[in-house]
Amino acid sequence: MKYASKIYEFFCGNKKQFFLIPLYQRAYAWEEKHCKRLFEDIEKVHKKHLQTHFFGSIVSVQDNELEDDLLIIDGQQRITTISLIVLALRNAVKNGDLKCSLSEEEVNDRTNDYLLAKYRKTDRIIKLRPIERDLIAYDALFSNDTKKFVVESGMTKNYNFFYTQITNSGLNFEDIFDSMEKLIIIDLRLESSDNPQLIFESLNSTGKDLTEADKVRNYLLMSLTKEQQDLFYKKYWRNIEIYTDEDPTMFIRDYLTINLKRICNIENLYFDFKEYNTLFQLDREDLFKELLQYASYYYQVSKGKTENEKLNRKLNQLANIGSFVAMPFYLSFLDFAQKHNLAENIVYEVFDITENFWARRIICGYPTNALNKLYASLHNDILRIFKNHEKRESILDYSLYPEVMKFVLLRKQGNAKFPTDIEVDESFKTRWIYKLPIDYKYFLFERVENENNKEGIKPIVEEMKKGTITIEHIMPQTLTPQWKQALGENFENIHERYLHAFANLTLTAYNSNYSNHSFEEKRDGYIDKKGEKIYGFKESGFQLSNYLKTCEQWTEVQLMEREKILLDKFKNLWGMISTSYEPLEKEVEIVSFADDEYELTGRKIIAYSFRGEKHNVTTWKDMLIQVCQNVYNENRNTLVYLCKKGEWFHQKAASDGSRTRFADDCYVYSSCSTKSKQSILTYLFQNCGINESELDLYLQPISDKQAEENEE
Repeated sequence: MKYASKIYEFFCGNKKQFFLIPLYQRAYAWEEKHCKRLFEDIEKVHKKHLQTHFFGSIVSVQDNELEDDLLIIDGQQRITTISLIVLALRNAVKNGDLKCSLSEEEVNDRTNDYLLAKYRKTDRIIKLRPIERDLIAYDALFSNDTKKFVVESGMTKNYNFFYTQITNSGLNFEDIFDSMEKLIIIDLRLESSDNPQLIFESLNSTGKDLTEADKVRNYLLMSLTKEQQDLFYKKYWRNIEIYTDEDPTMFIRDYLTINLKRICNIENLYFDFKEYNTLFQLDREDLFKELLQYASYYYQVSKGKTENEKLNRKLNQLANIGSFVAMPFYLSFLDFAQKHNLAENIVYEVFDITENFWARRIICGYPTNALNKLYASLHNDILRIFKNHEKRESILDYSLYPEVMKFVLLRKQGNAKFPTDIEVDESFKTRWIYKLPIDYKYFLFERVENENNKEGIKPIVEEMKKGTITIEHIMPQTLTPQWKQALGENFENIHERYLHAFANLTLTAYNSNYSNHSFEEKRDGYIDKKGEKIYGFKESGFQLSNYLKTCEQWTEVQLMEREKILLDKFKNLWGMISTSYEPLEKEVEIVSFADDEYELTGRKIIAYSFRGEKHNVTTWKDMLIQVCQNVYNENRNTLVYLCKKGEWFHQKAASDGSRTRFADDCYVYSSCSTKSKQSILTYLFQNCGINESELDLYLQPISDKQAEENEE
């Protein structure tokens, strides 16, 4: 390996050498802040007469035994940026924008050493060969013709930045070029026996950090031959990037959530992906194929791009909510639907149920953090029921997926529950719609305004984002004396109660004009101070303003009436669901331990299933002890360690009999509530790396009387 080198030695040591950026590398990604920092460093070298300045490391390996070309493993951002500076310097001199005492031939000689492999016998002798997306933009800069530049490219933007900095710096060509050549790099050239992946993982970049998706891409491609890299990048990875708006990070997290059956942390995505690949040992091309397939589902959902126009509208409505927390479920279901050839109406119904669930939860103010776990396991919860039927030789038609889905959702409890009509009715009156997150407001106003019309759909969300349509408070946020008089002596309570509620909100294109004008002026229109006609609600094309056209005044009476109208609209769009599915065994209710919103206190357990093997029990204590024994059999060392720590687990029995033995010198605290037993198992699973979905609980069904008591 080589070590510290001047930048000149790296670029110009071999005049036949190309710098090849592998296809598995990300596109050129330095932003202006990175370029600004580098140019300031170069200026500092000149002003302070520094002899050297450390620039970072470049890791490369010889591409093949026949040529000296270098495959750049790490450092492409630095190499590309230096090339842009040199190119900007040369063009600035040619354009007469930068002073230089050298002849044109001397300038070309100095810059060509950096830019060209001039002794190479090939059509393209430009030294740097970026990945395909950047190559066209980079080569266009050599023309010095701004009309040919690819303006949207990061290459072009940074070239223009350097050109401006160079020509406004007050320095001449020699000052900048000589200072740049004092940059020092660590030049790491790998031998064929070195492992580039391990080297890559250990490097700390001083430039823009790689995204987790960048690291995953490198991991997938670096171990392949150059020919395979070219093929798989173009055939699979590039399309994955296109499907995910050039940033597959969130998609990869959702893909891993599906396959690892746990929610992955963004910061650890790369290592989780390595764990997944190691665990399942998938053929590399098969893995690429599956990633691309799931990426196509991701694109369909996020962009509303399927072959069914009705479904596309539904997907766009869901996207308005910002419902991507549900993406693991969406991807799993679409893959299931394709493999089992589910009809379009079945697919539509599943997404319609999801929208219903979201809308009712928004109105009721249920927290979204409970949904991460719910959607990570929802498809598996549904499949568990189908598989249970298969085991009992009672085949369940896959077209019943929506009915089983509703059955599963209706069993959810706590913060994950499906809101009832009673809850919706109460929450609708008090929910401050105006204070909701912007995505929720986009969603609700678009849906309530357009309802389920098949034609004449107004682009509500697009216009709200542009600000041409806004939300109008009918009763204004600041009450004038005229408004106080119109509302009556109880105006303060009315204002506090209804101001931000749905009943007092509509859509308009004249929000800034309406201000706190009287209701009559807002309804009929008026002439503003500039003499311009401001149209009122009577001329509005919005369905939401129809009731306002009929009102003579705006008091609590009208607010209550409009509240009822809008509530009816809401429940017409998102009525309470019911299911025709009846469980195979009415006497048994199966709950996943991963569903931590499910209330187990007061419930009787009759069996549990761990890793697919069912065990009968009579008490929660029996279940706890037996699960500890199951886990001990496969994680003995971890259990021994936990017992030494002495929190929930101990090495000795307790004098008060509160601990129960489950193995030699292993005791667990068992004289505790059902909730505490849940906490103990959660602690155990986390320390042993066991997914909570591996444990299912079989419960005796709750009686109608108990259900009524729970509702109360």
